[in-house]
Amino acid sequence: MKFTITKSNFLDGLNHVSRVIAPNSLFEILKGIKIELEKDKLILKASDSLVSVEYSVDSFEDDKEVITIEEEGQVVLPSRNFIEIIRKAPTDLIEIETVGNNILVKSGKSEFNVKGYDANDYPEFPVISKENSLKLEANVFNDIIKETVFCTAPNDQRPILEGVNFSLSNKILTATATDSYRLSRRQVTLNDEDSNKEFNLIIPRKALTYFQRMIENGKDQVEIFYENNRIVLYYQNVVYTVLLISGNYPNTNKLIPTVFECTFVANSREFFSAVDRVALMSREDKDDIIKLVVTDNLLEVSSQSKELGSAVEELKVSSTLEDEKFEISVSGKYLKDAVAAVAAEEIIVKFSGELTAFIIQPSDYHREIIELILPVRTY
Repeated sequence: MKFTITKSNFLDGLNHVSRVIAPNSLFEILKGIKIELEKDKLILKASDSLVSVEYSVDSFEDDKEVITIEEEGQVVLPSRNFIEIIRKAPTDLIEIETVGNNILVKSGKSEFNVKGYDANDYPEFPVISKENSLKLEANVFNDIIKETVFCTAPNDQRPILEGVNFSLSNKILTATATDSYRLSRRQVTLNDEDSNKEFNLIIPRKALTYFQRMIENGKDQVEIFYENNRIVLYYQNVVYTVLLISGNYPNTNKLIPTVFECTFVANSREFFSAVDRVALMSREDKDDIIKLVVTDNLLEVSSQSKELGSAVEELKVSSTLEDEKFEISVSGKYLKDAVAAVAAEEIIVKFSGELTAFIIQPSDYHREIIELILPVRTY
């Protein structure tokens, strides 16, 4: 294998695929990046066995040559050390040549001989059928991930809750995430011709987080292929292959209340800022408890800590109540996360009881999103 490549193109690809590498992998070769050189492109691969990524660099970009290919081949190199070598290369053009399982790197007057692994020992990426597919705009998929993934359960609690549940039925794509204390559900109506199919998948948080970084400012479409236990995500020059979480996701529909004894509409920014300020006096408390008191068109946000003291702030809201006053205690962090996810100018907060879950939505319902939070018992 022998080629010359621009530093920026090479480094972009290396940085991207290296994100999925598990430094504590039991398989030494999976700590490396596989480099494959074909007649018209360079392919970089990395995997942690659960998430695999393939990044392609074409030899020409906008009619400009970014890779000069002299001899095809493949090799696997230790990721961290090799990326640092490329990052600190003194020139914009880098020459790469393999000698057996080693690779020779030349940049200006610098020269490195890096020990690698036999590429034939690197696991082959799984190939799945393209029979079941779906297309989403990158910005839509990015929003769905951003609005749900933060509600997934932390590692090692309940594996089934460590991912986001994606289900498709009657052309409606529903993404749901919960850690048992809060829940986020986002729905999107699809026009894609393949959206008349049905599926129910659980995509791991790790894979979605990686993929979101890539499409965060994207404008193209994401193409998705899926089977029973795997999903493949195509976006521009990158392919992600993901092992899905097995099992049946819990039925969360029954958790969402439909009858309410108190509601209020508030400016999102004002509400978020009030909670953020008041939470300064509860941040030392492990539960980060904020108290909300709703009266006639008035909301009182307060917190109290034995170590720090107390804080209170009032907001004008538009409220409806069955009684003269409604009180509830909740995690300040959960409140802020939910308001940020809803991302609306105004929110409507609906309470079904002081000890039952409540929901937050855009006040004009222009987006199908529900944030649900369980209150905190304070007695």
